[in-house]
Amino acid sequence: MIIGIDYGAKMAGTTVIARMYDHNKVDFFATAKNQDADQFIKDFIASNEDVWLAYLDAPLSLPKVYTESGSEGNYFYREADKATGAMSPMFLGGLTARAIKLSVELGKLGVKVVETYPSKLAEVLKLKDKNYKKDRHQIAALCEELKEVSGFMFDNEEVVTWHHFDSLLCLYSAKRHEIQASMVFGDIEEGTITV
Repeated sequence: MIIGIDYGAKMAGTTVIARMYDHNKVDFFATAKNQDADQFIKDFIASNEDVWLAYLDAPLSLPKVYTESGSEGNYFYREADKATGAMSPMFLGGLTARAIKLSVELGKLGVKVVETYPSKLAEVLKLKDKNYKKDRHQIAALCEELKEVSGFMFDNEEVVTWHHFDSLLCLYSAKRHEIQASMVFGDIEEGTITV
């Protein structure tokens, strides 16, 4: 089983997991406000032991200037961030640290965690031209577009926020990985973003 995770602040109630099951059927699991997002994800994995791949919308590495002694370079952005327009892992700070820790913990449970960036996939799919993240009323129309390219089956009414939609984009990146159609940005030694 594969999942996509739109990862939010720890207690904000903005973390959403999209799960693909039974050949392209998708359902959603979202945190509530004041619920620990990291524990929520770990509990989800514990109760869904067949999850082997999770695409996570959060940085999973730092610029190599911090990890290679004597290295020179950019202190804020990785090559992957520059290539995709993603936010700096340094700016995201605590979220980055949480994501890296979560990735290690899920790895010990046999789950491969891959960094993704739903906004870049939205650009690739030309959804940004159709009010992606600009107008909440466009979510249903964009769901139809995504269903067409992904083959996913879900109830549009369950996609109640942009966080739900981004979890779908994360999930579609995971599916693209499965069918070997994904795009990889960045330096493999520093950390990549896959969509």
